[in-house]
Amino acid sequence: MRKNNFIQSRGQFLENSLGRVPRRKKVHDFLNETIGYLFPILSFCDNEDEEINLDDILVLLKEILESYDSGVSDTKEPIIQFKEELPKIYETLIKDATAIYEGDPAAKSIEEVIISYPGFYAILVYRIAHVLNNLSVTIIPRMLTEFSHSKTGIDIHAHAKIGESFCIDHGTGIVIGETTEIGKHVKIYQGVTLGALSVSKSLGGKKRHPSIEDHTVIYAGSTILGGDTIIGHHSTIGGNVWLTQSVAPHSVVLNQAKIHLRNNQQEQKDKIDFVI
Repeated sequence: MRKNNFIQSRGQFLENSLGRVPRRKKVHDFLNETIGYLFPILSFCDNEDEEINLDDILVLLKEILESYDSGVSDTKEPIIQFKEELPKIYETLIKDATAIYEGDPAAKSIEEVIISYPGFYAILVYRIAHVLNNLSVTIIPRMLTEFSHSKTGIDIHAHAKIGESFCIDHGTGIVIGETTEIGKHVKIYQGVTLGALSVSKSLGGKKRHPSIEDHTVIYAGSTILGGDTIIGHHSTIGGNVWLTQSVAPHSVVLNQAKIHLRNNQQEQKDKIDFVI
């Protein structure tokens, strides 16, 4: 009897789910083709000598969107918009790769960052997924970022808003939640969590994650929580800090008991700029 119930339940779940999810392999193929189109050097490193055709990527995306309940009634418009966004994605990623290269003395070239740094790979996948998320495509954006998460240990939600010249150093264990907002020229080290304070499921649509303003550095192991938490620009958050409150611009936070606001004259003198 228990076995029959299991078989019936499993069959019912499959029947209800068909048409609601895309094929995982096709989504991964789409991701790899898009990455190879943006950065042919990655295809070359994978022994793919032929240049990837953009039209083939768009056809694959169309097939995927039409294979399940993707949230878009007409696939033509999101495909056109995705195509138009690709040059902007590329330009932003070059700025990200440059920020990582300039921020890491161990990096010997931008090419090294692009082909070997897990932080850059996680950002690359996020930026592709974020465009699809903004086009109201369901499931695929999350599949892409979770695929990257499984490869890198870096968890970036596709809905998060992240400015250009974003630098992830080392990266393992980073969590960036759904409603996080990150400005330009922000650097984050391993083990950082930008998370939410506990809320009920019904409040899932509100801003639950922090905002990180421009030119901020967050060192390893720090946890910053809450939708009302704002880290002011040009701030430095030390390692293993736990924050559930906002801090003013130009702050140095070593722990919750020590928040020091720099003035403009002291800014360079007091600057904390570790290389890990």
